[in-house]
Amino acid sequence: MKRIILVTILPIALLFSFCGKKADRQGIDLRLTLTPDSVTDSLYLKMDYEFKTANDFKKLTRDYDVFVHFWRVNSKEMLLQDDHVLEKKTSAWGPNEDLKYSRVLFITQFLNEFDVDFEGSEEVKLTVGLYDLKATDKEKPLALFEKKLNIQPASFNAPEIVYDEGWNGLETDVNAKDLFHRSWRWTMAKSVCIIENPKKECTLIIKGGVNKSILSDQKITLKINDSLLEEFVPAEPHFSKEYTISPEQMGAGDEFFLRFETDKVFVPAKTFAGNNDSRELGMQVFFIYFREKLK
Repeated sequence: MKRIILVTILPIALLFSFCGKKADRQGIDLRLTLTPDSVTDSLYLKMDYEFKTANDFKKLTRDYDVFVHFWRVNSKEMLLQDDHVLEKKTSAWGPNEDLKYSRVLFITQFLNEFDVDFEGSEEVKLTVGLYDLKATDKEKPLALFEKKLNIQPASFNAPEIVYDEGWNGLETDVNAKDLFHRSWRWTMAKSVCIIENPKKECTLIIKGGVNKSILSDQKITLKINDSLLEEFVPAEPHFSKEYTISPEQMGAGDEFFLRFETDKVFVPAKTFAGNNDSRELGMQVFFIYFREKLK
């Protein structure tokens, strides 16, 4: 499942020119389907694209890329974008064609439901179309799709994840280049998350890390309840794992346990001279994503 968020800085004229007078679609129609229907933050969103050309399609002499922009309506800020290159160049398009593909992107957590001014959701405008990076400021991109989305906090419908036994406190690095590595918790030798059971097939994504300079062959064991999910020695300091979890694995209860175990731990105070950190450290957990599986 390809997950890409491209952050391309485009000329201001290009970013805003499609917001004015409706452009000539040149015989091109774009149908865009979002899954899930209820969009929240902290969500992997599947976008199914279908470009159709009509009988009166006007042949394009240039090769255009696709712009996909999510704008925060109130602040007029770009929330995220997923600009990308088409597999079939637009200069090769002809009449009565049907081009379909899907992409998945991640909407970061950006809503603060504890803010006194937060009203329960935020309106975001999605705009999609074709553009040419070599175009002049006077040449408008071809706007094909626009929709306003009412985005709610993930907590409204995502299964709750509780960090229960065996966890050290939350740590942060706001300057980390990878948005998934800006906060983390260290496990101990055995750590447990309690997760609300949706009793539906779900996707579990874990982004973690180990200190290979200290524990080069540290083994990690992941379990759902008491059943083994995977046992592995990470090849690199940072790793990402994705699993499909069935209702049978989660069991019949209202909650289930996600267990993290490591065969080795270290204590910084005993490992590094002059260090006073006496915590037992197993592995880092940067990110846990658990939501209903995208269809």
